[in-house]
Amino acid sequence: MAYLAIARKWRPNKFEDLVGQGHVVQTLRNAIQFNRVSHAYLFSGARGVGKTSVARIFAKALRCPNVKDAIPCNECDECVAISESRSIDVMEIDGASNNGVEAVRGIRDSVAFGAATGRNKIYIIDEVHMLSISAFNALLKTLEEPPEHVIFLFATTEVQKIPLTILSRCQRFEFRRLRQIQVVDRLAQILETEKINIEPAGLTLLAAHADGSLRDALSLLDQVLSFYSHGSEKEALTEKQVVEALGVSESSSITEYWRAVFNKEIPTVLKVIGDNFLAGVDLKHFSERCLEELRLLYLVALSPESKSDLSPESLDISMTRFTELTEIAKSASVIEIERMAQILSKVTEQLSWASQPRFALEMASVRMTKLSQLTNPVAVEAKPVASAPLQAAKVSPPASPAKPVGVAKQEIQAPEPEMPPDEEFGGMPVEMAPVDPHKDHWRSFVEFVMKKRPLLGALLSHANFKLENANGVKQVVVAFNEGSFYEKQAKDPKNQLEVTEFIKTFFGPETRTVISNILIDTEKSLVQVKDETIATLKKTALEHPMVLQAKEMLGADIIDVRVENQ
Repeated sequence: MAYLAIARKWRPNKFEDLVGQGHVVQTLRNAIQFNRVSHAYLFSGARGVGKTSVARIFAKALRCPNVKDAIPCNECDECVAISESRSIDVMEIDGASNNGVEAVRGIRDSVAFGAATGRNKIYIIDEVHMLSISAFNALLKTLEEPPEHVIFLFATTEVQKIPLTILSRCQRFEFRRLRQIQVVDRLAQILETEKINIEPAGLTLLAAHADGSLRDALSLLDQVLSFYSHGSEKEALTEKQVVEALGVSESSSITEYWRAVFNKEIPTVLKVIGDNFLAGVDLKHFSERCLEELRLLYLVALSPESKSDLSPESLDISMTRFTELTEIAKSASVIEIERMAQILSKVTEQLSWASQPRFALEMASVRMTKLSQLTNPVAVEAKPVASAPLQAAKVSPPASPAKPVGVAKQEIQAPEPEMPPDEEFGGMPVEMAPVDPHKDHWRSFVEFVMKKRPLLGALLSHANFKLENANGVKQVVVAFNEGSFYEKQAKDPKNQLEVTEFIKTFFGPETRTVISNILIDTEKSLVQVKDETIATLKKTALEHPMVLQAKEMLGADIIDVRVENQ
């Protein structure tokens, strides 16, 4: 008889054989026992956790004539036919290769016919997310109101790709990723039946590389047994032999790597990387395993600070390894581990395309050992220059009437109609700051307007300005870019009137206002000054020696520089 892979040989044939999916098993068994079987079920979850196996067992439980307590006998012709995928009433369809409308049309035509034997006709569609949108739409009506004898069982690893119109018509079950201890226990049970011995450390390594998938673990086990099939059945395979068979890194090697990094033992770090490289280990895979262990070290180091009750069970590791990780984590702070994670994550992405992956990993590893040499960065701050206090002074009226001042080309003479005093300014003394062409006076004026009329103050913050004496008359020039939105707003008669009144109130009743679109010989607007200040601060921060040192040590890129209090 041809050899049957372990993953196929030990595929679950009854609900009791399923590992880690008790919530699904209990619900399906109750549905059968209490006659509450729905017309459509969707099984979703990671690969190799039992989705298709549950669909087959459920189909057998529905069609087995000898079923008892929702448990099929696995001996009758119907159970054997379903197990061997040759039942004419239980059709297994691969969604990847039958993903068009024609395939769905064939299903839609066949559901009208009853089962050849038994009561139910069952359709199992694996990888259902591979169906096209047109195929899903063609299935909608049949799925919503199928004949009483038809049951649909869908299985998928990417449930997010399935339309909501399909999801709403199914009972959905999420299959859980298996924990390492669950995979190890199942492997030990199978090996005991097969009369094969593997050390617990070797089984743990298989489970770690299976990534929560029992099928992956069984496939890796098959590979190991094929590699050492010449050995004695009485001798237990060691972790080292498992590593040799799979071409992966030992758990002890990963732990040794982090112990050396945390203790800043650069020669040991380089030796561990070199040994794995010469042994044929994929350095990207080695780096990913290191990241997995660094996560455990981070959680262990964080537990005293977060006051969490951490245990080996919560981390899905053995007590011996938990104790080992606890000792290693004492050698570094949480902040240092976070920086190590950033460095290693970045180099892991680079290893796929790096021309010298070993060198890239070695540089990143050495950089992690020197994190403590990076002093705490000092925040680069620059506070805005405080505005000079305004000195109140009485504004004396001119000795003789002032002649009207001509307006520059394209300048708009602000109207100066006599209007009743605004109640908001009632009681405000006229004794204000003397005219001074210093920008802080303008800043104070804009802040004054902002408190009274926020929108008008915002408009003035975009204006260039000039404070001057023209033929003995104080004059304030407010200039905007020609054709800009702000110029159009400033030309509004209401805004002109308010700007004129505010200037007279702040600078004196004889002050003249000119609104212009000529920026020559004017001071920059407050917004422009602010933008230039921020740009200067950002440039200073980026060129700061400590920032440059941090970039070099962490191998990081600066995404943004934020300036506060500006």
